[in-house]
Amino acid sequence: MNTASGEPAMSQLEKLEQDLQIQRTKAIETGAVDREWFQKTVRRVVEWVPETDLALIAALGQIIRSGAK
Repeated sequence: MNTASGEPAMSQLEKLEQDLQIQRTKAIETGAVDREWFQKTVRRVVEWVPETDLALIAALGQIIRSGAK
């Protein structure tokens, strides 16, 4: 995957993976996704993900919906 500017997105994807793993552990412990973290993460991802590749944004949306009570 490349960023919207055409550069490889490997570092951004690795950071996102690390953040998701940390937040998964926290969500398991607390029973909920941290909405503030989620909002910041989506804003950050939207800055670099290409407009033509919204699958990543959609997957993040599924995460927050799965935690809705």
